[in-house]
Amino acid sequence: MTVVECAGSPLEMGRAHGEQARPAVRQALEAWREATAGSGAAELVTGSPLLGTVRRLMPALADELRGIAEGAGVPAADVAAYNWMDESWWMRRRHLHRHGCSVVGSSSAGRPFLAQNMDLPAFMDGSQLVLRLRPLDGPEQLVLTSAGLLALTGVNAAGVAVCVNTLAMLTGNPYGLPVAAVIRGVLARRDRATAVDFLRRLDHASGQHYAVGDASGLDSLECSAAGATPVPLREGRLTHTNHPLASTDLDADALDKLRRAGRVRDSEDRLRFLEENLRPDGPPHEAEELLADDTVPICVPGRPEWPTRTFGSVCYELGPRPRARFRPGLPGRAEWIEPGWTAA
Repeated sequence: MTVVECAGSPLEMGRAHGEQARPAVRQALEAWREATAGSGAAELVTGSPLLGTVRRLMPALADELRGIAEGAGVPAADVAAYNWMDESWWMRRRHLHRHGCSVVGSSSAGRPFLAQNMDLPAFMDGSQLVLRLRPLDGPEQLVLTSAGLLALTGVNAAGVAVCVNTLAMLTGNPYGLPVAAVIRGVLARRDRATAVDFLRRLDHASGQHYAVGDASGLDSLECSAAGATPVPLREGRLTHTNHPLASTDLDADALDKLRRAGRVRDSEDRLRFLEENLRPDGPPHEAEELLADDTVPICVPGRPEWPTRTFGSVCYELGPRPRARFRPGLPGRAEWIEPGWTAA
């Protein structure tokens, strides 16, 4: 995995991403085109208002997307459509057949932490990057992503972190803000309170769970077209997979398809395992060990017959000087790395 250094204006950061990761961006887009051939994924740009929403609400990210395309020498429309990954799943009803992201966290042991496995389509494996973003007007950020994407999960130097779970059975809003842009919006904030306020005020394009934390604690919100629904923590412990625990803003058709595909049952099994094994006062390294479990499986091994696999894992210890660790792939194939911060 490459750590890509991006600094300056949004356009400059995007160009740095595209230039430094040019082969990976081109390979990722080629694999995406092949995997989505005939699905109409490109229409997410030409036939939906998603990019227009980003331009209106977060124009800096629209500039960054343009910079990625310029730096990598690829079509800007493809870069934008690739970034609307979660939106493509519900708009096209192309739900993955098994497994999804698992998030854990705790604020009981003094210094809060968040950790997660990011499970994604198998064709994305090999495109892992960590972006070090140093914008002109915000905190430094470390972001796990796929080459060409704005963000999958991340933490900033102010100590704000965000992890996510797709909730494909919640309603979506094609005029809302896409998930990748929402993640970056959270990471632009300097404390948990303003990050949560940002999530509450948004129109959300996709059903998604956002776990947000800083040194003061953790918040768990399930977001959909109807807004943001808080999920209470139990004993300061946060666990979440890919079904709602509090929101009732359900898309009945999507829920039926996910149940028949076994996705809801799989999500419930993973959540049960996490709840039974995550100690409220356990240290972050225990959470990292849980994320390596392949029996439930929390960690999805790279089996050819499975359309998904664990793309990477993260662990964020939150405080005045947060610690960020990334594993860009499966246990045994990838090691944990800790890029550190450039700011003094």
